[in-house]
Amino acid sequence: MKIPVSRDILNSVARLDHFRGAWAAGTAVPPDRLARLRDASRIRSVGASCRMSGVRVTDAEVAALLAGETQAVREGTDVLGYAEALDRPFPAEGPLVTPEEIRRLVSVLVACPGNPPEPMPWREKPIHLEAFDADGKALGRVFQTLPPRLIAEKMDELCSWLEMEIRSGDQHPVLVIAAFLLAFLAVCPFERGNGRAARLLGIHLLRRSGYAHLPYSSFEAVLEEMRNEYHEALDASETHFWQGEADLEPWVRFFLGALSRHRERVEAKLDIERRASDLTALQRSILDAVREHGTVGAAILLAATGTNRNTLKDNVHRLVARGLLQKVGERRGTVYRLATGEGRAGASPETRPSRALEPVS
Repeated sequence: MKIPVSRDILNSVARLDHFRGAWAAGTAVPPDRLARLRDASRIRSVGASCRMSGVRVTDAEVAALLAGETQAVREGTDVLGYAEALDRPFPAEGPLVTPEEIRRLVSVLVACPGNPPEPMPWREKPIHLEAFDADGKALGRVFQTLPPRLIAEKMDELCSWLEMEIRSGDQHPVLVIAAFLLAFLAVCPFERGNGRAARLLGIHLLRRSGYAHLPYSSFEAVLEEMRNEYHEALDASETHFWQGEADLEPWVRFFLGALSRHRERVEAKLDIERRASDLTALQRSILDAVREHGTVGAAILLAATGTNRNTLKDNVHRLVARGLLQKVGERRGTVYRLATGEGRAGASPETRPSRALEPVS
C-alpha cells in the first residue's frame, strides 16, 4: 500500500514522536498518580468503544462491572470482553502479529466460551453494513466488505505486510498502523466485533511501536467524540480499496488528528497532576471521582468523598478557580469535568448514551 505523506502529515507525526520521546524521558508524576490515570482511562476506553458498537452502557456502569459490583447491564459480557482483550498482551504467543493472534484476540473480545476460548472463525457469509443515526434512521451510507472466500487469503497478506513494513522502517509505523486498520475494516473478517477489534488492534500496535503514553488517556473516547469524522474518513478511503484505487489520505489524516487530540489530553492530564501536588486529600478525591466518571454532578461527588455538601462545594469551587475542573451548566443542572475537555461523549453517569452507528461494531 502506498501511504500518502504530505507536509501536514509529516508535521503531525513529528509532534507525536516528540511527545513519545518526552514521555520516555520521564513525567515527574508519581507512579501512584499515573496508575490512577491509567485505571480511569481503562474505564472510559471500554465504555466508549462499546458504545460505538451500539452497547448502551455508561462509564459508571462500566466501572461497576469491572469492579465486580453488578451484572445488571444487559450487554455486560461485551464490556467485560473488551476490558479483558484490552489488558491481554498482543501478540500473546510470539513476536509476530498473525491471523491466528487476531482470531484469538477477537475470541476474547466477544467473550467466546472456553478457557482459553477457541480462535474466532472468519465470517462465512456476506455482510452488508449500513450506517444509522441515534434514532435508527438509515443515513444512506453502506460500507463495502470483502467476500468471505477471500478473507483468509487477505488477512494472511495483510499481517505479512504489517510485519514487513514495521521491520523495514521504510514507512513510519504510525502510518503503517493507520493503513493496516483501514484494510482490516475493509476486510471486515468476523461476523461481529470488527469495529471493536480494529480499535483494540490500534491501541495494541501503537503501544508495541513505543507509544507508551496511550493507556493514560482514552483513545477510544476521542474516537467516540469524533464519530462522524471517523465514518466519513472510513467511507472516503475504503471506496475501491481492493481495486487499488483507494485514497488513503482522508483516513490517515483522521487517524493522526485523533492521535493528536489524544496526545493533547495526556499533556493536559500531566499538567493537572503537576499542579495538583499541593492539593488536600479531599481535593484529590474529588479529582479522582471526576476522572473516573468523566462528567459528574454533586450526588456522585458526595457519595465518592463522604463529605458534607458545604465542604464539597467549597473545595470544588477551589478546584475550578485553579483551572483543574471545569463547571458546566447552572444550579441543579451543574456538572463538573476535568479541565482537559474530557467527558463530552456519553460519559456522564446521569445520561445514558443513544445507540451508536452499527457498521463498525
